[in-house]
Amino acid sequence: MHPRGQAEPSDERILTDAFATLSSNAAVRDDPAAARALEVIAARLDPVAERKQRRLARAAQIVNSSLELDEVLRSVLALAVDVMNAERGYLIFREGRRVAAAHDPSRPEGTLDEPAQAIVARVLETGEPVFTTDAQSDPDWNAHRSIVTLHLRSIACVPLLVRDSVIGAVYLDSRVLPGLFKPGDRELLIAFALQAALAIENARLFADERSRLERISELQAFQAHLLEAIASGVITLSAGRKITTFNRAAESTFGTPADEMIGRGGEALTEYLPDFDDLLDTFFNSGAISLRAEVEAHKEDGSELVLEIRLAPLQMNDGTGAAVLVTDVTSQRKIEESFSRYLAPHVVQSLIHDPSSIRLGGERKRATMLFADVRGFTALAATLSPERVVEILNGYFEEAVRIVFEFDGLLDKFYGDGLMAVFGPPRVRGDDAQRAVAAAIRLHEVVRELGPRIAYPLEISVGLATGDVVAGHFGSAQRMDYTVIGDAVNLANGLQSAAPPGCIYCDEETFRSAGPISRQVHKLSARVKGRTELVTAYAIFSET
Repeated sequence: MHPRGQAEPSDERILTDAFATLSSNAAVRDDPAAARALEVIAARLDPVAERKQRRLARAAQIVNSSLELDEVLRSVLALAVDVMNAERGYLIFREGRRVAAAHDPSRPEGTLDEPAQAIVARVLETGEPVFTTDAQSDPDWNAHRSIVTLHLRSIACVPLLVRDSVIGAVYLDSRVLPGLFKPGDRELLIAFALQAALAIENARLFADERSRLERISELQAFQAHLLEAIASGVITLSAGRKITTFNRAAESTFGTPADEMIGRGGEALTEYLPDFDDLLDTFFNSGAISLRAEVEAHKEDGSELVLEIRLAPLQMNDGTGAAVLVTDVTSQRKIEESFSRYLAPHVVQSLIHDPSSIRLGGERKRATMLFADVRGFTALAATLSPERVVEILNGYFEEAVRIVFEFDGLLDKFYGDGLMAVFGPPRVRGDDAQRAVAAAIRLHEVVRELGPRIAYPLEISVGLATGDVVAGHFGSAQRMDYTVIGDAVNLANGLQSAAPPGCIYCDEETFRSAGPISRQVHKLSARVKGRTELVTAYAIFSET
């Protein structure tokens, strides 16, 4: 089909168009038989037209030979200007970008006048090519200012089409020669523009992909720097459990270089983490749900470690892998172990995790107080050597502290041969009195079991009282203790002094709050030091 108003093409024109189409096809050019057929056709064509076709076919090859857009477009446009003997040439794109070339190489792009804007606008809008052999006398264009001002004569402008979308235009012109572009040039330039448009689209896609890869590369570099800056060890494993990342902190933790670990299976970590295979199995068998564990490990040199291991799912190209965060808590655990010999466990935790939380002051809380004292200690000290007394007391205190901690009590202090414990603060619970009574009963049992081991019979008495106290840090900014102050403290101390050996005295509030007691209980009135009136107490006997 041909546009209305145009004559049917001649045989020469049809032959020229066919040759242009076949010459631009790489598969045809590379086939020997097809190449010979092209030579036969070329022999029947006008020599000048044939040379144009060959050179524009060469331009099409150049367009498709590289993905470096700027270089290709400039060289191809220069070739198109030269082949068509145009004075100037432009590649103009919708987004405003423009590439220019002149027949005279001495004229740089910046010195060239603007193209015929009206014609360019028409082609970009309609997607139809425009050819005029003498624009000065062409009634469609001779009234346009840019054409008159620039004295343009021959103009050819064809669209750059990609999937029926106009992305730009190829523009050629001459101010000197009318009739510069021959009838066969139309199809040649349209074919050239189609090839150029495809090359531009491919180059743009390539540039976008390269930009994406560069962003990915930058992100990977950032992630690598971030991993190296993290104080904890970071190890990543693929879905196939291969080690893919082993950061500097992991190197320091285990004492082994990353290049000796990356690429190996996750089982390589069992050299340092004996439980690691089991942790991985648990993690993956549970559906890659985040997992935390504290495990014993060792470094390359055999040094013992305590590590906190956290496993989290990590989406990778080959499926779900694992991100392993390794935190060395060896020093922290040693500090906790050392300080727990002197301070209450919750105080140790507060010091380690939030040193600023330790400040002077207290708050009202409900507590059950426990006082336990070795009876007959004065006689014990008078008949044995000091070293032997210390040995016996340390044996007793070792067991007494274990019992207090076993029932979640807070060891407040030692005083001579006695100890004071708190059940409640800093975390008050509903069963504080029940656990205090159970601890007191167990203390009596342990003392009886301890006698044969230390080769000396001991007896203790225990006092319990429940009520409101003020719990907090008391002392000075340089030296403070966590303790409790209140009437329940004094009452428990007084009940302990009043209780006979082998017995537990508790006040009415403790008895009521503790619930059923699995020992003999007798209600009585006790005289407590510091109180003028008798105090109602409940005697709990440690043996059933």
